Amino acid sequence: MSQTEPAAPSRGEEGKAARRTRVIEAAMFMAHEGGYDAVHMREVAERADVSLGTIYRYFKGKDDLLLAGLVGWVGLLRRRIESESVQGETVADRLSAVLSEAAGATEGAPVLMGALITALNTTDPAAADYKLAVESEVQQLMAAAIGDEPGVDAIGVSRVIGHVWLSAISRWVGGLAPAGSVGEELRHAVNMLVGTRVATDF
Repeated sequence: MSQTEPAAPSRGEEGKAARRTRVIEAAMFMAHEGGYDAVHMREVAERADVSLGTIYRYFKGKDDLLLAGLVGWVGLLRRRIESESVQGETVADRLSAVLSEAAGATEGAPVLMGALITALNTTDPAAADYKLAVESEVQQLMAAAIGDEPGVDAIGVSRVIGHVWLSAISRWVGGLAPAGSVGEELRHAVNMLVGTRVATDF
C-alpha cells in the first residue's frame, strides 16, 4: 500500500457502520408507518437486531436518530440530482427542476415528514449537530442546482430557499397549509430571489 493510499476500513468499523445504518433504517421505517410517536427505541433495537445499548452509543435519543435519517434522506436526493446533471438555461430553471423533485419527494411521504419535522423542531441542544447537518445538506442541494453563476449569491440563495423549504413542510404537516403548498412556496421563493422564469409544475 502506498503512503498516500487511505487504509481500508476494518471489519469492526464496517460492522459499526452497518449496525448504525440498520438502526436508522429501522427508525425511518417506523416513522413512515406510524409517525413520530411510533418510534420507540426498544422496538427500533429489535427491528435493527441490535441491543438498546448499541443504539445509545450512536445516538443520544429519538430526535438524534430521526435527524440522522433526515440527513441521509436529503443527502441521497442531493447525490442523485448531482449525478443527473441539472438541466436549465437559467438559475431559476435549474432550481425549479431540483425543487420540483424535492417537493414531490416531500409531499409523497406526509407521515414520515411529520415525524422528521417534529424531530427537527426539538429544542434539545444535544441535537444541534444533526440539525446543522440537515441545513448543510439542504443548502448543498440548492447550490448544486445554482452552479457557478456570476452575480448570484449561491450561499445566500441556498440558505433562504432551504429555510423556506423546511418552513413550508412544517406548515403543511401541521395542517396550516394544503397539499401542494410546499411546491408553491418554493416556486414563490425562487421567483423572488432569482427571477420570474420558473416552472409551474412543482
